[in-house]
Amino acid sequence: MKDITVSKANFEEIIKDDFIYVDKTKFLYQIVNSKEPYFFLSRPRRFGKTLFVDTMEKFYQGKKELFNDLYISNQDLNWDKYPIIRLDFNEIISQTTEQLKIVLGEKIADYANEYNLDLTSTYVPTRFNKLIKKIFKKTNKKVVLLIDEYDKPILSHLSGIESSKNKIEIALENQEFLKLFYDNLKPLEPYLEKVFITGVTKFSKLSIFSTLNNLIELDQKVKFAEIMGYTEEELDKYFKPYFAKLAEKKNLSIPECRKKFKQMYNGFRFTEKDSKVYNPFSVGNALVNLDFDNYWFESGTPTFLIDLIKSHNFDISSLESVVIGKNEIKAYDIENLEIVPLLFQTGYLTIKGIKSKELYKMGYPNQEVENGFTLNLAKSFSQNKITVPVVHRIKKALINKNLEEFIEQIKSIFASLININIPKSLQNREAYYNSLFYLITTLLTDNNLNVYSEVLSSEGRIDCTIATETDIYIIEFKANQDAEKALQQIKDKNYAEKFKIKDKKLVLISINFDTKKRNIQDIKIEEID
Repeated sequence: MKDITVSKANFEEIIKDDFIYVDKTKFLYQIVNSKEPYFFLSRPRRFGKTLFVDTMEKFYQGKKELFNDLYISNQDLNWDKYPIIRLDFNEIISQTTEQLKIVLGEKIADYANEYNLDLTSTYVPTRFNKLIKKIFKKTNKKVVLLIDEYDKPILSHLSGIESSKNKIEIALENQEFLKLFYDNLKPLEPYLEKVFITGVTKFSKLSIFSTLNNLIELDQKVKFAEIMGYTEEELDKYFKPYFAKLAEKKNLSIPECRKKFKQMYNGFRFTEKDSKVYNPFSVGNALVNLDFDNYWFESGTPTFLIDLIKSHNFDISSLESVVIGKNEIKAYDIENLEIVPLLFQTGYLTIKGIKSKELYKMGYPNQEVENGFTLNLAKSFSQNKITVPVVHRIKKALINKNLEEFIEQIKSIFASLININIPKSLQNREAYYNSLFYLITTLLTDNNLNVYSEVLSSEGRIDCTIATETDIYIIEFKANQDAEKALQQIKDKNYAEKFKIKDKKLVLISINFDTKKRNIQDIKIEEID
């Protein structure tokens, strides 16, 4: 049984050290065999972009022996060796635009030295242009340009965007400099064999998306739906022995194990093709460690996304089933960050369904992402007062129908929020408390509890329902109003009718928050047989 690696992104090392390599060279063949010169692919972090770039580099180095038994080895190709310039922006670390220019200039100098070339210009975009032309002239071969994580110099400065204007200024300066740098690509076409660029996001003001009119964007192309991530069939082909070990450790049957694994890690969908993939990083870690955990989510904290959600008063509950136009998820600008496209491109939302030719229904891809993102949002909204132990205590109270304990736990959370800036308007205050309570209840979802927000009934929308094995709690929220009024709203709009067909007790709970006291002011509870 071959070993799994979760740390290596070097194709040659993976093959020579006999690690599992999930064959993606069918997609590599389609790119290298194409007459088109420019390609771009965006996928979330830790989806295998760097490994794919490295695999492409080994192909253009003519290392055919590494590809034995892989799809591409059986195709009619020349396997010629080309000069390659590879820029990995994960390795280009800079705090300012000036540092970015210096480090990028050093990379260009390294390639000039490798080919014994003299570059007289000190202006980085010009040096880049001359480097490619001179390599072409010296080798009489077109240059292959591989750019990995092109947007890292921008994204790395968006963390904490709401609290630091200096960071967004650096991000904008980096974007402007990179625009000048990438402006070279169009006039350099006669000297380039292939250009392959990867990133997480698509910043529309960067020149690769405006001046390269023949740029092939692979992101949402149906035939490239599975270029990154693992399909169910690939799990069967490459990892079957590991699932037997995981099932044995967790005391599950293999079908039970696979079902839980799918719920936890599957669900990423990037195109109109109804094809869902697993994140490779989570798959590898779960099978190596023989345990279910939030591996992908915990490998990076989405700080600036959470800041953005809070600053825009975004309706968090809508993340479960938001609808967006097909063209709206393609690109955005730093100065006008749109939450849903950003969440899609970074992997926290995915395509859940196609409502029409132009409309996509979005949602969380899987339990790992939903649980991790919700917990981070809850901690941020509550200044780290909502923790896993607190959630477990609330969960236990609901399962045992200990409503007094349930209310006490909720009061305790809100009592601790003494330094939170509450929105001024009544509508925004209610939305704030709704969001915080929604986050708490969402975290309760497991095999014993099902939680739904904004449930549609024939008379309106229910703020929240929580279902246990024996009871269904119907909850309505108000801020600076009256719990009796909220309870009457549940009755007037017949919210309970939707659930009377179920063989469970119905419990109506209305909760009113006092924004001055910053806690629950009054509660009304009524049980319906």
